[in-house]
Amino acid sequence: MSYDLMVFHPLKVSHGLGEVRTWFHAHMEDDVLLDKPPDIFRTFLQSVEKIFPPLNRCPEERLDYACEYGIHEDFIYMCFGYSVAKEAHEIVKRQARIDNLGFWDVSQSFDKTFPVTFPGDLWPMLAEAEWIKYGRHFVYDYESVRKIIVQMKTEGRSSFCLTDRYGNYMQAGGYQDAFIVELRRYVDAVTYEQLRADLEEESSEEEASASINGWELKAPRSQILPKAKVFRLFQDFTEEMKLEEGEVFWKRIEV
Repeated sequence: MSYDLMVFHPLKVSHGLGEVRTWFHAHMEDDVLLDKPPDIFRTFLQSVEKIFPPLNRCPEERLDYACEYGIHEDFIYMCFGYSVAKEAHEIVKRQARIDNLGFWDVSQSFDKTFPVTFPGDLWPMLAEAEWIKYGRHFVYDYESVRKIIVQMKTEGRSSFCLTDRYGNYMQAGGYQDAFIVELRRYVDAVTYEQLRADLEEESSEEEASASINGWELKAPRSQILPKAKVFRLFQDFTEEMKLEEGEVFWKRIEV
């Protein structure tokens, strides 16, 4: 058994899991292109093959990461070992987005609810907090996020995280009117940066603190945000608007 993924030309397939399955089964017997991949897949393959070498030319020490690629005119079918399934899923999905390709989690090991992604799709995000119903649920708009943040008024409701389909997330810690907001943002399919919101370009020397799940986390005073600012940052993140510097300054932190 293998863990299978597919990326495809998004203009050749109709939206929806059923349409992708039907289209794939109609084209799965198409000849595999062994020599020169179509232009639409070239940069995708250059990036992904560095991490998951083709099975027929994979160094022995990288065999766990070997991938069997079936390169067709309008899609690439990939078979991975289950030992790297989660890593392959995340990297391939992010790289497909970067290169404006469709993505299908064929095995549906990780994307059971939403296995197909087309460029430009606005997918639900995962909201997580110990004190919300079930501890986690999908949210489809900013209003749903706002309703959660409004409830952050006590020590027992002082931590919230919102994650998008590609592994980027924004998290807020604190309550009442003192919050710390951090962001994990992928800069490519593999590399991410961990950032903290700061109200000043040069962080203030004076320290303050936010109370998060019973812990007092100290930080420069300029990194302690009022709730109104937290609302705005989560709105931008939810609506996939650019979090430009100026309104807040994003400072890299070590994790």
